[in-house]
Order: sequence, then C-alpha cells, then structure tokens
Amino acid sequence: MPAPKSVLMISTKLDPHVDAVLERLEKRGVPCFRLNTDHFHEEYRLAMTDEPTGTIRIADKWGRSCVFPHEVRSVWMRKPEPSLPPPGVHDEGVVNYIRDEMRELMGFLPMDARVPWINNPDDNRRHQRKFPQLRLARSVGLSVPRSIITNDPTEAEAFFATCPDGVICKPMLMGSHYIEGEHHVAYTRPVPPSEFAALKQSISLCPTYLQEAIAKDHELRVTIIGEELFCCRIDSQGVAGAEQDWRAVDTIKLPHRIVALPPAIDTALRSYLKQCGLRFGAFDLIVTPQGDYVFLELNPNGQWYWIELATGAPMADAMANLLQQP
Repeated sequence: MPAPKSVLMISTKLDPHVDAVLERLEKRGVPCFRLNTDHFHEEYRLAMTDEPTGTIRIADKWGRSCVFPHEVRSVWMRKPEPSLPPPGVHDEGVVNYIRDEMRELMGFLPMDARVPWINNPDDNRRHQRKFPQLRLARSVGLSVPRSIITNDPTEAEAFFATCPDGVICKPMLMGSHYIEGEHHVAYTRPVPPSEFAALKQSISLCPTYLQEAIAKDHELRVTIIGEELFCCRIDSQGVAGAEQDWRAVDTIKLPHRIVALPPAIDTALRSYLKQCGLRFGAFDLIVTPQGDYVFLELNPNGQWYWIELATGAPMADAMANLLQQP
C-alpha cells in the first residue's frame, strides 16, 4: 500500500501560522514537510532533473524528505522569504547572485499544476493588484471607493475637487521601504487640502494612488479558507492612530469579534474568489455609519492567525481541513 501523500508547507522558520496548522495536521496523522526558505542553504538539499516526470526531491538535515509533486497532496505557499547567505559567503555581489538563483528555482514549483496550491503564488501576484481588484469587486455587486492612480498633478487636483469628504493616499504595493538605513512603512492616510496644495507637484515624481475618503463605523476582515468564511469586526475608530489604517497600531489594542456577514456580501465575496481561481483570500471592507458595506481590497496571502488568537475562531482547523482534503 503506497504511503500517504504529504502536505508541503513553504514558509519561514518563524511563522506561527504554519506552527498552528502543522500541529493540527500532525495530530491527525497527516504527513507534512516544511520548507523554510530563509534557512534553505543550511538545512535543505534539493535535486531537480529534466526527466519527463518532472520530479523535485527535497530533503532536510533531520532525514525527512519530500518528492514533488508525486508524493504531495497539497502545497501551502505561506510566507517564503529570501534565503540567508550560505555559511561563509559574505561578498554582497555573490550573495545577491545566490538569492536570485534561489528565487528562480522556487519559481519553477508553481508552474506545476498537478498538485493543488493554497494559493499558487503566480495567481496571488496577478490578483493582488489594486485597480483590477476594484473592477472585479464592482462586477460582483460590491460597492467600491472612487479612485485614481496618476502622476499628473492636474488630474490629481481635478479628482481632489470631486471628493467633498476628503482624499486618502495609499501604496499600490507593500509600502515598506528604507531611507538612510531606517525602515519606514507607507500606511493609508488622509491628505489634508493644505498638504495636497503644497505637495501636488511632487505627484509627477511617482504614480500616486488616491481614493475618496469613506466614513467608517467599523471595519471587517473577511477570511475565506476553502468553503469556510470568517468575518471579523475590527473596531478601529476608537483607537488613536488606527482610524485610517488599523495596521498602523498594535492589533492587540483593537477590539475584535466574529460577526455575521449579510448574505449578499457573503455571496459576492465567494464569487469574487471563485472568479480568481483562489482557495484562500483575506478581504478588507468598511462598514459606514449608514450600514453600507464598501470593498477595499483583497490580500490573496493575508495574515489571519492573530484573529484566531483574538477571537477563538477555528481558522487553523479550517486551513488544516483544506490542506488535508484540498
């Protein structure tokens, strides 16, 4: 009788999401193989050949092994990070070359569709882009904020004039960067008229994402894991610094609770994810003081374990179920 297939988890050594799900799967007797990309050179050995079967053999220093894709039931691409430099390698140019080769190697795996991915990172990259998200959300019946991306100060000024409740500025991607060695994060924030007037010409230096401000009563983080949906209410408006972007503060300061989602919004979000071909997604929405639901964005590889810790929602069990029976 053939051995049961493994769940392949690709992440980093410090990832509580994987820790929680791995614990549940191991209790069920489901074999798992964890590949921590940050420690690849120290702890793993991999071999890929051009044979027709396309087999990739991965082994770790503790004697565990995984044969992709033939002995894998599902792949969870959780949070891979660039590899640390191999022991003894210090030259920056050599380190960068090795990281580029490592990144290319890891890019081979998602091209193999013979095994279910949660989610395929190529699909994640395609569906994380903000403006296509707004168009798709509108097509499934969700309300979205009016938005513009431009490097034309005149266009930005005209958009600003049409937003009587104000304008916010947000990054299109991560918003994480370094200035003189110091780490900064560009969170969503309001742009007062005086600041816009003083800085509008600088818009020509970089494509800028502007959006009409939407009044908030509270916010929702809606996480879909397979067929299970978890709607978490986040009361951000009573916490200083969280009013525009709750990620800007320690989430432990924010009241969280699981709430019901109106059936029409539930159906729309499930339809959105299905049209993307994704099995997992974390949606951010606003609920206005009038009770309207407004779609902000989808993070196709978003964090969620903090919600389980804050509310007790069985999200790690849901992920374990999905990986066990994809």
